[in-house]
Amino acid sequence: MIKINQISCSLEEELSKETIARKIKCRPNDILSYEIERRSLDARKEKLHYSYSVLAEVKNEKKYLRLKDVGYGEKITYENLHCENMKQRPVVAGFGPAGMFAALILAEGGCRPIVIERGKAVEERTKDVQAFFQTGILNPESNVQYGEGGAGTFSDGKLTTRSKDPRIRKVFREFVEAGAQENILYDALPHVGTDVLTIIVRNIRNKIIRLGGEIHFETKLERLDINNHKIQGVYTSRGYFPCEDLILCIGHSASDSYEILHQQGVQMMPKDFAAGVRVEHLQSMIDQNQYGIFTGHPSLHAASYRLTYRASNGRGVYSFCMCPGGMVIPSSSEEGYLVVNGMSNSDRSGKNANSAILVQVYAKDFDKGNPLDGFAYQKKLEKGAFRNGYKAPSQNISDYLVRRVSQDLCIDSSYPRGVYMEDLHALFPDEINLAMEEALNDFDHKIKGFGTKGIMTGMESRSSSPVRLSRNEEGVSVSCEGLYPCGEGAGYAGGIVSSAVDGIRQAENVIKKTVILR
Repeated sequence: MIKINQISCSLEEELSKETIARKIKCRPNDILSYEIERRSLDARKEKLHYSYSVLAEVKNEKKYLRLKDVGYGEKITYENLHCENMKQRPVVAGFGPAGMFAALILAEGGCRPIVIERGKAVEERTKDVQAFFQTGILNPESNVQYGEGGAGTFSDGKLTTRSKDPRIRKVFREFVEAGAQENILYDALPHVGTDVLTIIVRNIRNKIIRLGGEIHFETKLERLDINNHKIQGVYTSRGYFPCEDLILCIGHSASDSYEILHQQGVQMMPKDFAAGVRVEHLQSMIDQNQYGIFTGHPSLHAASYRLTYRASNGRGVYSFCMCPGGMVIPSSSEEGYLVVNGMSNSDRSGKNANSAILVQVYAKDFDKGNPLDGFAYQKKLEKGAFRNGYKAPSQNISDYLVRRVSQDLCIDSSYPRGVYMEDLHALFPDEINLAMEEALNDFDHKIKGFGTKGIMTGMESRSSSPVRLSRNEEGVSVSCEGLYPCGEGAGYAGGIVSSAVDGIRQAENVIKKTVILR
């Protein structure tokens, strides 16, 4: 099998044996089979085109290895591990991407995991979230942050990652089996959208149950049962579950749970994170900037962007979770605190594009000696932005740059709870405002109209966890044997895919331990 890179196809052209044959100068019939490994939109030249990499079986393939863009290829497959005489069923706390894939790997390995999740199943959770959008009545245990699928369920469903971990292929294959389109297996910027994610998480849940797993929704972790620095079980709002292995995947927003863990002596440390705003522009403006004369071409999807800047005070500023054709949503999990995020459906058909614009927050900004001080910093920002009914503070970017409260917004906000006019400088410390101002001016040069035709809405403060739970090379907590901190909340991931991969890795660690101790 060979790998062929840089196969160019116009926007009107489909990849085929003919286009592959043209690249390596062979007959189409000499190509026995092929599989797309990657597809990306190349906009570096005047004429937009798609660039493909494929794995192909070709007659007399060795003679093509001398060609540019051709090398040996190999399909990556994931090999499941199997449990060996596990004494007690492992427990997984949290059912976001990390917990879901930890439970799936354990179930496929014959371990019959028990999952506890403080929120509701996705069907009921979706109703609670929609009710919050419409009425402003928050359910603190069933919202955008808590419930089946985790915070990523109500997002754009981006599956991008820079990691080359082979476990990624496992994640993508499971998503396709559960209802995602097959193009996520090879698109350079894959996404599934909230509408599809709700189907996917339900189907993965059902697979885990078919394989012997057990899932308890509306079951909150209350404290650990620890004896001589070893896990004995977990106390929950719905009873006690004995276990010798607990994979902890409680997400980046469960500050109350981290407080309990801290009190019980679980070692953790403060961690850098980021805070900022959601910006919105007309999607048509972003399309025009990215695609130029090809804007509106039927084979092109809503355009996205990725922006970075290093401010004069040393802080990084970057776009995050960019949602083409999406909407800005309220994402609070506690009464009296305002958090916003972005989401979009699979068709990305909304009028506006939105993205977080985040500024680095260093641990030194908030660390006063308690590893949970980052949560206090977040809550101060979120409380300052809160108004009754979960209205959100908003401002034209152009007005922010001259420190002027906007009278009217230059485009309609997609935020469903309504906005109030505020100079957003009042919500942030000086070091964040300085970096934000410089970055927005820079981004206006990179995307025409970014600063003059956009709006900003706060408070975006939950992009990552402000704490990291210390673990050793085997994934075990350095302070508690049998405890496996995992995922974004534990400080070891940043997004759907990396969280799922960390869940797989920790499940493998649990299974490997049973083999070693056999």
